[in-house]
Amino acid sequence: MMGVIFSIAMIAGGISLWIKRRKIQKELEAANDAFVDNDNAKNH
Repeated sequence: MMGVIFSIAMIAGGISLWIKRRKIQKELEAANDAFVDNDNAKNH
């Protein structure tokens, strides 16, 4: 029984970390896109 509870907790924690990592990755990509667009505007 403890193994089932532990497995569910590990799966829930893994999904939570995966969602958090995806959110941070999207924010970084958006910030990078904004930086590239801003840099292009300065150069032209």
